[in-house]
Amino acid sequence: MSSTPTYTDDQLKDALSSLYGPNPDETCSHLHGYGDPEHKLSMLQRITATRVLDYEKLVADPTTPTESDLQAKTKEFHASHGPILNLQSVIQSQSPAMALAGEFKRASPSKGDIATNLNAGEQAAKYASSGASTISVLTETRWFKGSLDDLTEARIQTTGQSYNRPAILRKDFVINKYQIIEAASCGADTILLIVAVTPADLLKELIDYARSIGMEPLVEVHAGIELDVALGAGAKVIGVNNRNLHTFQMDLSTTDVAAEELKKRELSFNHDLAGESEKPEYSLCSLSGMSSAHDVDRYRQVGVGMCLIGESLMRAADPSAAIQALCLHPDDYASQTAQSVAGSAYTAGTKLVKVCGITNPDDALVACRSGASLIGVIFAEKSKRKVSPEQASDVVNAVRGFGERSNRETIPLPNIDRMSSTQALVAKSRALEMAARRPLVVGVFQNQEPEFIREMVEKCGLDLVQLHGKEGMKAASVENCGVPAIRVVDIETGKDGNGGAPTDITKALLDSVTSDPIAILLDTSIKGSKEGGGTGVTFDWGIAEDVQNSGLPVIIAGGLKPDNVDDAVTKIRPWGIDVSSGVEEKPGKKNVDKVQTFVQSAKRAAVEALKGF
Repeated sequence: MSSTPTYTDDQLKDALSSLYGPNPDETCSHLHGYGDPEHKLSMLQRITATRVLDYEKLVADPTTPTESDLQAKTKEFHASHGPILNLQSVIQSQSPAMALAGEFKRASPSKGDIATNLNAGEQAAKYASSGASTISVLTETRWFKGSLDDLTEARIQTTGQSYNRPAILRKDFVINKYQIIEAASCGADTILLIVAVTPADLLKELIDYARSIGMEPLVEVHAGIELDVALGAGAKVIGVNNRNLHTFQMDLSTTDVAAEELKKRELSFNHDLAGESEKPEYSLCSLSGMSSAHDVDRYRQVGVGMCLIGESLMRAADPSAAIQALCLHPDDYASQTAQSVAGSAYTAGTKLVKVCGITNPDDALVACRSGASLIGVIFAEKSKRKVSPEQASDVVNAVRGFGERSNRETIPLPNIDRMSSTQALVAKSRALEMAARRPLVVGVFQNQEPEFIREMVEKCGLDLVQLHGKEGMKAASVENCGVPAIRVVDIETGKDGNGGAPTDITKALLDSVTSDPIAILLDTSIKGSKEGGGTGVTFDWGIAEDVQNSGLPVIIAGGLKPDNVDDAVTKIRPWGIDVSSGVEEKPGKKNVDKVQTFVQSAKRAAVEALKGF
């Protein structure tokens, strides 16, 4: 098959229509754009229609194996490598731990290339040996750059090992029985069926056929009406995609809504009860947007049995460590949470990477694709990297597009009424860390009026701000800025990097903090200079280490670059790092290679720094 689609829009629309049964008004009303002659196909529909046409050509080729051939091949495969695993049984066997589906995905339509050179078998083995009970393998070739060979490699390399064999999921755009038996013949235990592009009668037919060969399919829904269709077709393992595949917009509450709907219907699905002798009839899974232990616990609380995590594991420098950090078992999460609020030294390592001084959408996307958490745009009057409101808006739109969202990210701030300033900042930093799973845009201001800051927040759509002047701690409140604010603390340093006594600086800093900011950023301030930030000079990192040893996580900036970020992250383990001039060609223009190297080096170093903890 060619790497790019060759079909016309009319051919694609006809292909989708070919899936309709004899009573489409009854079975297709849930399909996006059904009945609208002016409807423009979404990307999901284009991919599905392309799959329809590709398989029509494939099956018509006399050299293609028939369904009977594939049935025989399936029996041979099972004789050599063992029988099919029941997906629902695999999920429920993990209770009370959350079942994890680790995904192998080389690329995607929205993110482009993710990790095209990884070996599917090796990656699957890493997932499975670290606790993944299901391996999801993308097999669509054009947009996701997957293959059935990837699926077979994942199946074979996870069979006969010291760990329990994971279920292998074929993740594709399955619209016919041929794809199901084809999947089984290549080693799949289950397949994905997407309600959003499947007529209700065809969905039931495919579910029934999958079960006839021993497969329990994963049936994906997004909107409420799709849940009705899935239940009506007899689905037992229901996966909620938090991403709308027609628009690519992400909403993590989608799974919560589905769980609430199942409860209203008094349908049993609570994963906590899956360890009992009488199993829940249904299993609920969350299929996108997750990357942290907080995400896993969020869905654990509403009865979800499996989380599917793909991109963050594919990008992880150490997938095994990333899986361990998810705290799939509730006891592990409780232990992690207890340690993080105990008031002891901050030792959790680097979680945020901020690329500041961005002036255009292209540089913003380079930073996002490299894995940056925060994208900084500077409004400070004296900065060489100052942006106009129009430039900032363009950056915001690019970052939102990358993160598959259309609005400002609302950061849910914790109740800090009974907390000390340090405790409040620890809790707030955790909230920011969770929100920054998708990149956020930070507006940087210096000694500017609150009215101007709030105006820029609203006009440009900033997610949070950073105060870099002499405004004081209390100025960094939501009331003052309109959104949460990072407060910069200048560490005064000479051009040679030498400053005051670290102990005195640390004490003064800790005495000065209030609970108003969402986080603290330490940056170099050159004695006698009137320009804050972007100095290219490091301060004494021992100050950051001392502050974190007192329990306060901090972001560090000043003089960081690809050559020294590994050292900073490994030795200091700052909660966050911030770079600007260190990855530039000139002020306001980033160097692509430097940005990529910086972010990737930081992430690799963060993994290494945590080993042994």
